[in-house]
Amino acid sequence: MFEGIKSAIHWRLAKDLRKSDPDKAARHLLLAATARGADVSKARRAVGFLVADKRYSDARTICREHISRGDPSGFWRHYETFVEELGSSFRHQKGSRSKIKVALFNDTDFRVNIGCRLTSQGLKRQILHAFPEAEITPISFNFAAFRQEFERNTSTEPFELPDIGNRLSAAYGKDAIDHITAADFVILQPEGSLDHRTTAEGLATFFTPVLTARKLGKPFAVLNGTIPIYDDERSGYLRTLFHELGHVAARDEISAEFYGIEFLADAAFLRISPGPSAERDGCLITTGARNNAEEDVGILKAALRACEALRLRPVVLTHAVERFNAHEAEIIARGGVFAETAGIEHAAGTISKCRLHIGGRYHMAIFSLLCGVPSLLFDVKTHKNQWLEQYSSLIKLVHPHTDLAAAAVTLRDGVSQYHRETDMADKYLRFLKGAYC
Repeated sequence: MFEGIKSAIHWRLAKDLRKSDPDKAARHLLLAATARGADVSKARRAVGFLVADKRYSDARTICREHISRGDPSGFWRHYETFVEELGSSFRHQKGSRSKIKVALFNDTDFRVNIGCRLTSQGLKRQILHAFPEAEITPISFNFAAFRQEFERNTSTEPFELPDIGNRLSAAYGKDAIDHITAADFVILQPEGSLDHRTTAEGLATFFTPVLTARKLGKPFAVLNGTIPIYDDERSGYLRTLFHELGHVAARDEISAEFYGIEFLADAAFLRISPGPSAERDGCLITTGARNNAEEDVGILKAALRACEALRLRPVVLTHAVERFNAHEAEIIARGGVFAETAGIEHAAGTISKCRLHIGGRYHMAIFSLLCGVPSLLFDVKTHKNQWLEQYSSLIKLVHPHTDLAAAAVTLRDGVSQYHRETDMADKYLRFLKGAYC
């Protein structure tokens, strides 16, 4: 009991000091998360805070401490491989002697979400394929900028924003303009950052990197993103913007056709497929992007019913895993996995041991395809999953009230290794070189 009180005190001190003294806050987080009486849910939150602050050594210490105490769900073993992946990437960033400097805006390669890293890593590999001596500077997006108000509405002269510098700084940081000025090539990756709640002002703010690059005469490109299908003035704004910019590609055919832009399949498909696994007794279970907790728990319960019917181990590997905490003991009792994230290679090994994926995660469905695993995919609040069903016969869209056990039976005998488009990498190469030249 005394150890638990000490842990709670360290947690409170870390919370109070996080902004004023990050070093002390990190020490208190470490003590709070590794104490004998540490609350497991708080320890999981603590390691996430340390990762966000790039304190990978401390984050790994927490993982190893909890692994040493027994890790029946595999949460900490999976998370440690994520921390190792981030730490390795951080240590091996290139120097400044490269011939081409590329500023990649809205890079998602450092997020907890496995799919965000899978697609961003695929894009960066293609950039380096097109420009082998390139140095890529990753710049993340601040979603709070979508809610920030600026000097004027974008309804008139939307591509000559007088407050473009303020928008750029709010969305991508105070060094964003310096990154663009120093870059030889500016790339914006929309990924899944835009949705139906994004206002016209938010769209103008989001696209400021390429608007600024165009103003400065820098080569630029927009690619590897899903663009929502708006039914109001925003669709007209984007059509005009994309026509003005040029060098814009969407990662799904629905977006590309609606806005009259090029189609380049999601960069996540560019990952080399892992080798087949002889042991396939799991069912990958994921949440849905922008789902609420009730919707995700509905997915989990349906998936557990399918696991029971098909005698599969539940393998929870998904963002927002804390929504399933009440079912963790049941998943462990079934010999399953309960994890939030993992390094890409470790995730590939885990997914390859599954026979089925049930969930709402678009990129985890792609990852499953690469591992030869069919998906029963819930149609969430974006057309990404609709397109994915059109793209592959291994994807079947389902409704929360569908009999998933019966649907799984129809898919289980049709598993085959997924073969992506053979010329996909060449299409990326041509697009990137065309935008740069």
